[in-house]
Amino acid sequence: MSDQRRALAVVDALAAVLRKEISAVESGQFEALVAFAGEKARLTSALEKYLQDDPAAVSKPRLAELKDLILRDKRNLELAQTATADMIREIRTLRERHSVAGLYGTTGARRDIHATNGGAVDKTV
Repeated sequence: MSDQRRALAVVDALAAVLRKEISAVESGQFEALVAFAGEKARLTSALEKYLQDDPAAVSKPRLAELKDLILRDKRNLELAQTATADMIREIRTLRERHSVAGLYGTTGARRDIHATNGGAVDKTV
């Protein structure tokens, strides 16, 4: 098998892994992402080697297609990361609210947890 064919095989394999990862993120199967990371790193490294040896080993349209998959995968992973960070922040808030710090004020007196927060009202029209 020539280096060009090997490079194309790596592009196909990397595209397949990216599609699987995109599908996993979109279906909420986040536990599968760990397995994809190592495979993506291995394939990317192999592709870089082939392209360093022969920059024309893979056509520009094929690389553009791969780039589109990479950008879609990146966007999905960023959205998943943001959603995860938001959930962690919300869990921390709930834990704080239901912990000792949420029941007792700075003076040590028990807070009235059943009272509603008055909040400010904007009376300007």
